[in-house]
Amino acid sequence: MSEDRRELIHEIFRMISSGDLTRLGELVDPEYEEHGPFPTAPGIEGFRELVDMFRAAFPDMEVHAVDPIVEGDRAAWRVEGTGTHLGEFNGIPPTGKRVTFTGVDMGEIRNGKAYRHWSSPDVLGLLQQLGAIPQMDALIARR
Repeated sequence: MSEDRRELIHEIFRMISSGDLTRLGELVDPEYEEHGPFPTAPGIEGFRELVDMFRAAFPDMEVHAVDPIVEGDRAAWRVEGTGTHLGEFNGIPPTGKRVTFTGVDMGEIRNGKAYRHWSSPDVLGLLQQLGAIPQMDALIARR
């Protein structure tokens, strides 16, 4: 059973990377809840909203769940990915920069679908890669 849940997590990330959300209803619970730094509407539309926001900013985005650990209906995994900043992201105009995405996520599965998601992405690292916040080495060099 835990293998099925691991496969669900990987399938969701394949869907996000492809941008083809036609299977969203098969993979995501209608009452889906997102808990993270990017607020969205509840339910499947909120999931779609979050994916659309990232794919508009990083149209070639590829993300992967790494080392998922499943215990009952709960799972945790690391997130790794890449993308090129070609659209506005959180008010930041396109930079054309290639970035990496990292983070640690947890999720709850209900009836074989993603039900709740707690996201802890490295937003600071992403904003530094985009040039919106100085890199730490630049701040230290100023001293």
